[in-house]
Amino acid sequence: MDNLTQDNFRQRVTTAFNVEIKRQQELLQEYSYWDEAHLNVITEQDQDWSNDHLGEYLLDSYGIDLSWAFNGDSIPTVAYLDGKLETINPIALKSSYIENLAKAATTAPMPHIVSGYHEYSGVPYLVSIGLFLDETTEQPKGDGSFLMFAQRLDDEKIADISKTYNLPGLHLTSVKSDTDITPLSLFGPTGDPLVNLTWNKVSPNKEYFLQLLLPVVLIFALMTGLTYWLLVREYKNRRLYSSRLVELASKDFLTNTSNRREFYFLANQAITRSNRDRTPLTLLIMDLDHFKKINDSLGHSAGDEVLAEFARLVKDNLREIDVFARIGGEEFAALLIASDQTIALEVAKRICQVISEHSFHNVVEHTINCTVSIGLSAWNGNETLDHLISRTDKELYTAKRNGRNQVSIG
Repeated sequence: MDNLTQDNFRQRVTTAFNVEIKRQQELLQEYSYWDEAHLNVITEQDQDWSNDHLGEYLLDSYGIDLSWAFNGDSIPTVAYLDGKLETINPIALKSSYIENLAKAATTAPMPHIVSGYHEYSGVPYLVSIGLFLDETTEQPKGDGSFLMFAQRLDDEKIADISKTYNLPGLHLTSVKSDTDITPLSLFGPTGDPLVNLTWNKVSPNKEYFLQLLLPVVLIFALMTGLTYWLLVREYKNRRLYSSRLVELASKDFLTNTSNRREFYFLANQAITRSNRDRTPLTLLIMDLDHFKKINDSLGHSAGDEVLAEFARLVKDNLREIDVFARIGGEEFAALLIASDQTIALEVAKRICQVISEHSFHNVVEHTINCTVSIGLSAWNGNETLDHLISRTDKELYTAKRNGRNQVSIG
């Protein structure tokens, strides 16, 4: 049983890193498949554009520590480390792992992106490299230019992965360290391990079932025999388990909507696309009025049912392409894709009307009537997501001050 437990934990760690690779590659594709990015970082080498769209922006929004662009001769045209410009010696890159990855991307299938682990200045990184593609032909640019994003695999990053994917005790060790558990090695370009990942020894009866299998903890308490069967099935069905890990990291369990972390990821992607395509975006931030009274008078279970029903009603009035999430206790955000302020105002007013006219039944045998206050702001085409949220929050509080059950526009 112990060996099965450790093997499952090892598979969970592997799956978590595969998810991180996938997300980094998806972000890289947003830039490599963007003619404007190629024009400004390769052709014209516009420093102002790079400062606005790479460097500190990628670090703050996505945790990208390295963002470098290279011409067809593998000479860097722009390079950022920790959000700041840095100078790279082109000679040191010749015949290096980065150049080899770029060659691998050339023969890789669309979208010509590959990833691996590489050590830079004595620190391991998760590296993704992609060729710049033409938006019209969907083929690599003729100049052989490419883009590289990388995340530093330090103690802070590993701690974040440990928390996000529910991997207790995950930490870095040197390749020469002795541990009670066979480590999971991250291999560099030479085939030698760059660094080892290890974790606290998992106890099947305590930490493993309580933290790994929270969705079935009640079944475990009633049917211990069924638990082992579920464990074996989970071990065999790795693809399904990978999807579950992504869901745990990105969804709000109560309302079945995106959580705050996933909202930031999807909303930043939407801003990048809108910046590229010159399409509008509008943000709604919604807060249920007097929600605390429901919790205080009827209990938190009643409040939870109201939140779940509210989320369902709002989703019914949004499109599949819109980004909807629970970002706080009773606070929700909806980023309306390709929607200007006029369209968004119609949506916001409709949501206010639907909520005010709806009776929340089956809530501890009470009927509850609710209203919602909404702040609305259109993205100005240049601001960061944090700035847009800050502006919209102010409008939400204005709607509250002006009597609630209304929309305030900023």
